Amino acid sequence: MSAQPPPARPGMTEPLRLREFRLLLTGFIVGQSMMPLQFVASIAWIQLVAPDDIEIIMVGAIGTIRGIGMIGFGLFGGALADRFDRRRLLMVTQSIAFISNLLIALMMITGSGSAVDIAIFFALTIVASSAHAIDGPTRNAITPEILGPRLTPSGIALNSAAMQFAMPISIFASGLLIDTLGEGAVFAISAFGHLGEVLILAMMSYRTVFSAAHMAARQGQGAGQALRDIAAGLRYARSKGVILWTVVIVVLMMSLIMPPTGTLGPQWVTNVVGATWSQFSYIAVFWGGGAMVASLVLVRFSWIERKGMLTGLGVIIMALGFVVFTNPPTQINAMLGNALLGIGMSTAMVSANATLAHETPNEMRGRIMGLVFLGMGIAQAAGLPLGAVAQALTMETLFPPMSFAVLAILAGLIFLRPVILRARVPQHPTADAPAQEAQPASARRMLNGAASYIVRVAPNKVLPSLR
Repeated sequence: MSAQPPPARPGMTEPLRLREFRLLLTGFIVGQSMMPLQFVASIAWIQLVAPDDIEIIMVGAIGTIRGIGMIGFGLFGGALADRFDRRRLLMVTQSIAFISNLLIALMMITGSGSAVDIAIFFALTIVASSAHAIDGPTRNAITPEILGPRLTPSGIALNSAAMQFAMPISIFASGLLIDTLGEGAVFAISAFGHLGEVLILAMMSYRTVFSAAHMAARQGQGAGQALRDIAAGLRYARSKGVILWTVVIVVLMMSLIMPPTGTLGPQWVTNVVGATWSQFSYIAVFWGGGAMVASLVLVRFSWIERKGMLTGLGVIIMALGFVVFTNPPTQINAMLGNALLGIGMSTAMVSANATLAHETPNEMRGRIMGLVFLGMGIAQAAGLPLGAVAQALTMETLFPPMSFAVLAILAGLIFLRPVILRARVPQHPTADAPAQEAQPASARRMLNGAASYIVRVAPNKVLPSLR
């Protein structure tokens, strides 16, 4: 018998043929495009109400408070995503984000910027960031389940491309809206994006299905069971070199580069470079623009198997972006640096997520994706200590040499751990590929009463029931 020819390479828009993915993607765009508005409005408000002698520290504290929520709930969120229906979990987290951000907006509009107002702001920020920490790994675990192994790399890249298409507009609008409407109004606008995502998720028919053996092994409830689930995820990551070092390099990249360029980046641009908030909008849009271009390229070439090589390349490009962003502090360098930061981050994150999705079984995927969001939490939490050092030394003294040190550290780790670069995601996975354990059709069968039944679908086919 002659061998079957391999299926054609997935097209750029092939995942969009699936209704469930279209809805998931649309909701993601609506909710996530509001994040830059919230972040920039938070910084502008703190700069307005904080004393000058602790202004940098207070801006850094925004990231630290957000990081506390993400660290506290990142792994826990992954464990929840491996236990409960992931769609419903997303609806809960987005509802929490809507309420908490709306309350922040009301405080900004009606408050006087007192110490009590600042305390309320930080408390609600922890709540919102905790919801985001659960939302992220849950969403990343759904995409492979809906698309299957052949379309997952394209779907992950499309997620990034769609978000990066919306984010430049959101970033550009943030400074202009703050100057026009004020911080509280901008926060209120952003809050309703989360409500919009809840309504879109409600339209999905997707439901999560785990294997009968997986569900039987997870009958326990409570914090003790959650901790055991998290420990199992950590043991699994440690046992797989590709997963372990892919997570490590992404976590280090985010932890070392995002605090100075993300958390304190707006303050660098407005205070050191000397741009106004409106000028900041034009500068910051280069980050989103670079990320969008990189994401579209990754969608077009999603069939490339060397995801590890792309992950390493993205890490180095992002580190170079940090160097350009701060050496010297000019508006041109801020623009070029932002473009490289966006290109590098998008390339690294999309490729790393594709690798992790391929290497991880469905029942473990939420917890492994939660490790990536743990890195984002660490990056956010570093804002306060970095802000304190920058307040003492000044940002223009600290950041330029720091950028070269970060580039050397990340390049050295990639060189010393070549398993990162060797990671591959086959274009046509074999029948026992981990990402193949659940398809949306099985979820519908569960709704009809066969909760323990799971359908294994031939890897290179798209379920006609989703068309």
